[in-house]
Amino acid sequence: MSDKQRGAPSSKLEEQATGKADLSYSYWAANAASEAPPPQPKKLSEAEAAAHQQQLLHTAGGASAWNAAGTWEERPVALAWVQQQLGELLAALHHSARGVAVAVAEVTSCSGEAHQWVVRGKRRAGFELAVEFKWRAELGGGAAVTGTAKIPHAAADELDEMQLEVTADAAAAAADAGADGGGEPPSAQQRDTAAAAVRELQGKLEGVMEQLLERIRHK
Repeated sequence: MSDKQRGAPSSKLEEQATGKADLSYSYWAANAASEAPPPQPKKLSEAEAAAHQQQLLHTAGGASAWNAAGTWEERPVALAWVQQQLGELLAALHHSARGVAVAVAEVTSCSGEAHQWVVRGKRRAGFELAVEFKWRAELGGGAAVTGTAKIPHAAADELDEMQLEVTADAAAAAADAGADGGGEPPSAQQRDTAAAAVRELQGKLEGVMEQLLERIRHK
């Protein structure tokens, strides 16, 4: 009679499972699983239902399903998204000083890192960034000056220490966003006046960064 006819194990795993006269745990578990009745629905107690609801609220509040308790979770935030949000906030920022109207044209660079955390069910955010943007200053008499500005270091917990480095272009400013410069280039005095007005944006940048922090927190 062959092994198969004698009921011999057909595989090494089956041999290991049945090698102790049907008393091995693996063999017992496999048979128990096949013989066990399906689980019956169980009505939750009020305390169990409340705990389950609290777990769902934690998950909806920002924590991942695996971290439903919301003890600690860190999420990196894409810099492309941060740059877009910062561009929107700065574009809405208008400043007038010394007879000069200053506006931010676009954010050209945003490097560093930004994160969102879920700590004990509460969302927190932080960032450490280096930002560069283009600006345009309208002077009296139709003259305009353009340039760039840099924020070398902006940390969410040190916003009062931000520095703004401003450079004015020597070339003539374009008449509009799609035109090439072709008029008279600004004088040194006009460039200095425009740059001084742009530096005064620094007082408003802290508020912009605080708004950015809120957007990251609620992303």
